[in-house]
This record gives sequence, C-alpha cells and structure tokens, in this order.
Amino acid sequence: MGVIDPSCAGAGGAAGYVEKHICVGVSNRLRDIIKASTKSARPVSAVRLNSSGGSLIEGVRLAAIIQGAKLTTVIASGATCASACFIAFAAGNQKFASASATVGVPGAADPFGRDAAGETPPIVRVVKELGLLDAIVEKMLVTREDEIFWLTQDDLRAMGAATTGRPGQVAPEQPRAVRPSTQLAPSPKAAAPEPSASKNWNDVVSAALAISREQNGGEPYTARQCGLKFDSCATAVFYTGKDGKQVMVRTIKDSNGKHLVHETCTFNETKNVRTCVDWDMGTTRRDARDDKGSWRRMTDQ
Repeated sequence: MGVIDPSCAGAGGAAGYVEKHICVGVSNRLRDIIKASTKSARPVSAVRLNSSGGSLIEGVRLAAIIQGAKLTTVIASGATCASACFIAFAAGNQKFASASATVGVPGAADPFGRDAAGETPPIVRVVKELGLLDAIVEKMLVTREDEIFWLTQDDLRAMGAATTGRPGQVAPEQPRAVRPSTQLAPSPKAAAPEPSASKNWNDVVSAALAISREQNGGEPYTARQCGLKFDSCATAVFYTGKDGKQVMVRTIKDSNGKHLVHETCTFNETKNVRTCVDWDMGTTRRDARDDKGSWRRMTDQ
C-alpha cells in the first residue's frame, strides 16, 4: 500500500499508510492519492494507521475522507494509534486492530476530567457523529484533554473493531487523574461550619477543595470551561461524597467576574443524571445528559 508521511517535515509519498505525527496537509495528500488510485483503476480500499497523535482538526479531516470513501482502517502489529489517529481509525467502514497494537482515545475534559459548563466538547460531538460507542465517549469525557485513555481489546471489540493475532503487550498504565477517587468524604456543607452571616460561598469552595485534595493525592480534581455563547466561565471542584457518588461544587461568573451561579450537584452512578442545588436560592433541579453529551434540565423542585 505505500506510505503517506504526515510528519511536519514530511514531503508525502504513495498510498494508504498514515504514520508518524499527524500534521496539517496529510488529509489533502490522502484525498489526492484516493483520486489518483481511482483513475488508475487501482482504488485504495484500506488505510493503515501508525501515529501517536497530532492535529485533532486534521484527524477529523482524515475521518471525513475515510468515511466518505468507505475505507477500511487498519492498525498493524506493534503499531500505536492514539488521539488524532484514533479519530481517523473510528471512521473506518471496517476496523481492524492487531492484538499487539496500542490504541488510545483523546481526552476531552478540561482540565481534570469533567465538563464544568455543561457544553459538549467539539471533539466529542465529532466522534458521536461517527457512531462511536457511548461507553468509549464516556472515557473521553472523564479523561483530561492532555491525556490519552488506552483501550482494551474488549473496548475495541465493543466499538465494532476486529482484533487479530495474540496480545504482545499490555496497554500503558492509565493516568492517575483519569477517574475520580472513590474514597468517601463528607459533603462541603458537612465539612464547613453551618452557613451564617460570617460564612459565604468561598468557604464552601474551600471545603470542597480540601476534600478533593485529600482524595486525589494532594492535587484537587477541578475543571474550568468558558462558553462564548453566554459570555461566562464555570469553575468546578469534584470529590466523592459519603454515599460514593461524585459531587460537583460549581461557580459560574460572567466576563466581568460577577458571580452568576453557586451550586452543588450530585451525579448518579452512571454520571448521566445530576441533581443540583442552588446554594443562594435553595432550589433544586435535575439535569440529564442527552445523546449528544450535553446536559439538559429535567425538572425543578
């Protein structure tokens, strides 16, 4: 099948093999190769992938071309396909991965594993449109955007990929911050003194940070996300409550730093439903994550 060299300094080559670092321009080379091979009556039917990542945007472009041409994607023995490469792999009409290959999905959480503002990260919308299994999408949503979640053979088979050969290596150890700690701890209200005229939301946040820091080896489990649509930013602290469920303590501010929302949310076991209490108003609502990964309000109480 030949080689496309998508490295930043690469000059490009023949057909059907994407390797090294995926940089801008490789999708154009693949498109040109597909066109040329079709004209020569020797159309490309599959693309072999071996890349640890690169430009996610270029990975999305590759995925569009692969999906449009109904190409098979292949990760050969000993190869690595992660981050942007995985996006291209997921687009295959048929998908084959060697049992000795290493395959990883890009993280989508900013920065410590949770969507703080309720907006679906763009890369998650892309993979959902590719039909990626919800269970694997969830792995992206709980993994930091600067980290990779390495898939098991079972994960690959669950997403419709055929695995070949015998395992020659185990997947790399998962990053410590991929999943929140399961250590039990009191809620912020229990950790902080009862509210009074001298106590405020900052005390609640400080208590949550202390609990999260204790549960996560000294580094609190936090996230920050800004939404241009509403001109606001949300910051959140996550920890595990007494009942074993994940709790989020979230502050939303406008572009001038004015506090808009103070709330604590408790997630169900599958983390697709959350119950949130407005700290200032005392009202309660329930949200559910829809099939696109966005949070939608269910009820007010």
